[in-house]
Amino acid sequence: MTAHLVLVELARATDVGRVRGHNEDRHLVRPPIVAVADGMGGAQAGEVAAGMAVQALEALAPAPRPGDLKRAVERANKDIRRAAAGDAGRAGMGTTVTACMLGDDGRMYVVHVGDSRAYLVRDGELRRLTDDHSVVAELVRGGALTEEQADRHPQRNVITRAVGAQSDLTPDSFQVPVQDGDVIMLCTDGVSAAIGDAAITRIMLADGSLADAAHALVEAADASGGEDNATVVLARIGTGEPATVPEPVEFVPPTPRMATLPRPLVEPTHRTGRSPQPDRVLEHVPRARSKMLLIVAAVIVVVGFIVGGVAWASSRSHVVQADDSGQLRLYNGLPYSPLGFSLLSDGQVIGVPAAAVLAQEPSALEEGVQGEGEATALAVRLAWHYGIPTTWESPSAAPVPVATPAKKKAAKTSPNATAAQKKKAAAAQAAARKRG
Repeated sequence: MTAHLVLVELARATDVGRVRGHNEDRHLVRPPIVAVADGMGGAQAGEVAAGMAVQALEALAPAPRPGDLKRAVERANKDIRRAAAGDAGRAGMGTTVTACMLGDDGRMYVVHVGDSRAYLVRDGELRRLTDDHSVVAELVRGGALTEEQADRHPQRNVITRAVGAQSDLTPDSFQVPVQDGDVIMLCTDGVSAAIGDAAITRIMLADGSLADAAHALVEAADASGGEDNATVVLARIGTGEPATVPEPVEFVPPTPRMATLPRPLVEPTHRTGRSPQPDRVLEHVPRARSKMLLIVAAVIVVVGFIVGGVAWASSRSHVVQADDSGQLRLYNGLPYSPLGFSLLSDGQVIGVPAAAVLAQEPSALEEGVQGEGEATALAVRLAWHYGIPTTWESPSAAPVPVATPAKKKAAKTSPNATAAQKKKAAAAQAAARKRG
């Protein structure tokens, strides 16, 4: 009789990264279920969508059946769409979901939507279990791109399927036989896209606990630039005692991300720093200076609130615009330049010339500031309609032109010929008529 398999070791870690202002990733570790979700939507509350998806999975019975996992994701899709429809501030929100459940039959049941991933580590090898629902993944599967080209493609982060984005969602759902010693790894694209499968394999096969591996994975994602939120969940399968749910591994970056606080606005001077004179309890401060300091402090507080508000709005706003070379980009930020400082990021190239869109539907570029979900959806649509060829045939060699007799004759009687050439040509034509 086969021993009953359980999750004997668990680890999890999440990190906001170096670029994003907040963490839209959510994850779940509730044996026998583990899951990750990467929210999208920016100002439209991607973290809310990710949280709703995780809550739907967490609400399952303590001993769920295999089909419950897929039904929970489908139910989350309806709940997210309903919440988005009832709140303009959340319109367009969505999330990826990759969830695994260890069944009593020795199989791992997987439900997947988006570009978060599930991996299986067995006997020193890393095997990817899920297929990305993204533009470049579709091109790789169609043979138009290689895996190496996909890693550098400007549309590599544009997903084609998300929970909450479509009314009729079809999650990928399958099962994988597992055995004692297998490790299941779930991660958002802030890990997989940042460091790649080779680095993941190297870290997962290193000596140490799963907690060490989880920390190393988010540390590697941060070291690669930390351009996205990074979340990883690890689960080892075995026949021992079930593991307790661990606290998230705390990742502490080697260098602080927050800027050092400025020095005090008003430093002690020779007047305020010395001891009071013997005949005084308090030293007199001129009224005009006190009022000026209060005004300056009030102005600084107001400016701080304005700058903070603009920074917050920029981190949650996106826009599709043409760059200086005429190519469309998906920008994070606001399309303004106060005092000459741009509030837009460098942008992600969509691979679509602006002229092609303006010629067909100029209104598509008049959307203005949007949430991440809406802007990403627009970028995906424009990429498919204007940036991706409908066929992927290799161009054939250009035909070699062959001169016809008529062309040769015309060449001989060219008006640019000399008198001797014309006379010789006329004699040749007369001889030809005589032979005929």
